[in-house]
Amino acid sequence: MDPFIHWVRSSAASNWVNSTVWIWPLCETLHFIGLSLVIGIVGFFDLRLMGFFRRVSIAAARELMPLALAGFLLNLSTGLVFLIGLPEQYMHNSAWWTKVGFLVLAGLNALFYETTLARRLTAMAEGADTPAAAKLIGALSLFSWFGVLYWGRMLPFIGNAF
Repeated sequence: MDPFIHWVRSSAASNWVNSTVWIWPLCETLHFIGLSLVIGIVGFFDLRLMGFFRRVSIAAARELMPLALAGFLLNLSTGLVFLIGLPEQYMHNSAWWTKVGFLVLAGLNALFYETTLARRLTAMAEGADTPAAAKLIGALSLFSWFGVLYWGRMLPFIGNAF
C-alpha cells in the first residue's frame, strides 16, 4: 500500500490539490452538497419503500433519483480529490475502509432493487403498501447510507488504525 501512496502523493494531481488552501475547503463544501442530495433523496425514497409517505407513488419518488445520482457523482469526484491530495490519510484509515464497505453495500443493495423489484414497484399506485422485500431493501439502504455518513465523519477522529 505504501508504494501506491508514495506514487499518488508524488503525482502532479496531488501537487495540484495541495497547491492552494482553497481546493480542499471547496471540495468539502461540494462533498457536503452532494451528500445532502444523496441522503435527502435516497432517504426519502427508502422511507417510501419502507411504507411511509403512501400518498406519493414509488414512480413519483423515483423521478428524483437523477438528482441523487448527480450528488453521488459529485461526491465521487470530490472524494477522489481528497484521496489524491492526502492518500496516506485514507489508505491506512480503518474508518475510510469501513465507509467504502458501506458504499459497496449501498451499491449492491441498489443493484439488487433495480434488477428484482424496481419495475413491479414503480407500477404500484399511490397509497399502496410495499411488500416486505421492498421494506427490507429500503431499511438496508438507509442503514448503509447512514453508515457512509457516520464513517466519513469519523475519518479525522479515528486516524490511522492499519
